[in-house]
Amino acid sequence: MARADEMAEQLKGSIVSKLGAECEQTIFKGMKIPKTSVERATWVKDVIQNLDEVVAKDTREEIMHNNGVNCVNHNTRVVKAALARRNKYETLEAFIDAEIKKPSTGTSLERQGGALILSYLPHQFRHPMRCFCGLVNSLPEGEAISPTYCLCSVAFVETWWSEVIGKPVRVQLIESSITGSDKCVFRITW
Repeated sequence: MARADEMAEQLKGSIVSKLGAECEQTIFKGMKIPKTSVERATWVKDVIQNLDEVVAKDTREEIMHNNGVNCVNHNTRVVKAALARRNKYETLEAFIDAEIKKPSTGTSLERQGGALILSYLPHQFRHPMRCFCGLVNSLPEGEAISPTYCLCSVAFVETWWSEVIGKPVRVQLIESSITGSDKCVFRITW
């Protein structure tokens, strides 16, 4: 099974585990997970739209948060690489200074008051895309997805940075590349 197929199954599992099997009709409406990337991105868009229409906001937030944590658990290489970079520095401040000076490809990091502003710039990746998420990065230009979907990335960034910093962080989504911007911007505080 391809990685994106696994991610789509994971999203479906996150929804079904919270809402129960009866959500098959109301959320998925008989739609099967497509195999092509564009069709899969459109499937995700439609599923999230259905979720928005029938599920309370706090429940949607919980579903997407759980999906983001699961995504980190499936993308351990990203976290391990960040931890390896962090371990090269004596202090957290030195690590953050280094990340600001030489960010990972397709990202930028800056200080803003007592917060970090992390930006993902998916058009700057080696293979430019709409979003860094493999499930929706093939969504056609001009199409947007509900901000509900981006709550998954908030949990991803929160989990990742909590690991790197060594204590819980709070993450706020400022902009999203898949809801209309050309970048994803997060505010991180601890």
